[in-house]
Amino acid sequence: RFYKGADGLKTGYTSTAGYCLTATAKKDNMRLITVVMGESDSSTRNSEVMSLFDYGFAKYKIDKIASKEQVISKIPIEKAHDLYALVVPVEDIDIFNKKTTKLGEITYDLKLNKLKAPISKGEVIGKISVLNDGVKIKDIDITVKDDIKKANIFELYLRYLKDILSGNISIN
Repeated sequence: RFYKGADGLKTGYTSTAGYCLTATAKKDNMRLITVVMGESDSSTRNSEVMSLFDYGFAKYKIDKIASKEQVISKIPIEKAHDLYALVVPVEDIDIFNKKTTKLGEITYDLKLNKLKAPISKGEVIGKISVLNDGVKIKDIDITVKDDIKKANIFELYLRYLKDILSGNISIN
């Protein structure tokens, strides 16, 4: 109630630990957690927590790299109804930085598990490494944007026949 954006706290006092406070606050898309222990009175404890929040929100930011809905890659899936699956992160890709830090070139390195249909949306299919100017800063699990169904025998036969007729597969 003393700090705009504060949304959680736990106070306490013991003769050994003094006046203590753990609090959380959120501004924009960043949440901070403070822990203050050993203060002589509740007023000092509250003031210290507010100072820590002020410092954190003034000096740091969250850079949004990609949302969990953003397609990172398009990959072929063996024996699937659709020829390709859209790959998305399982969670938003955010990076905690000083406000003075500028992001460089963000690239991704995809590491896929061996994939075969069917695959359910949300099922982890590998990892994505997020690189800032070639330096790895984060690993995130990846999944498919939509459920991937297994192709039936008729679909596989037609696909194979099409590949033969187009010259993509030769029969010798």
